Amino acid sequence: MLETSKDLLNIMLGSSVLLIAILFSWLLYQSARTIKGLNDTIKIIQNIVNNVDEAVNNFKSKAGNAAAFLTVFIKSAQSILSTVKEKKSSAKKSSAKKQK
Repeated sequence: MLETSKDLLNIMLGSSVLLIAILFSWLLYQSARTIKGLNDTIKIIQNIVNNVDEAVNNFKSKAGNAAAFLTVFIKSAQSILSTVKEKKSSAKKSSAKKQK
């Protein structure tokens, strides 16, 4: 089987090529697993960001509605206060006229 040193050299070259092929296959597999892990992590982060965005949008819409009701409430309170002030001033004028 091994008659010359060239036969031994060919066996060693063949086994070296086989080991290099196995090494590159293992490296390719590990890099593919790493990329898949990154992809899964990115999907989770996108899901979290989408949920946060949805929560912010819900808060904005509710805060917008609350602000609209608050402005209506403030305007109505202002009109009530102005009416009360007018009645007080008219009551003071009428009492001042009665005293004269």
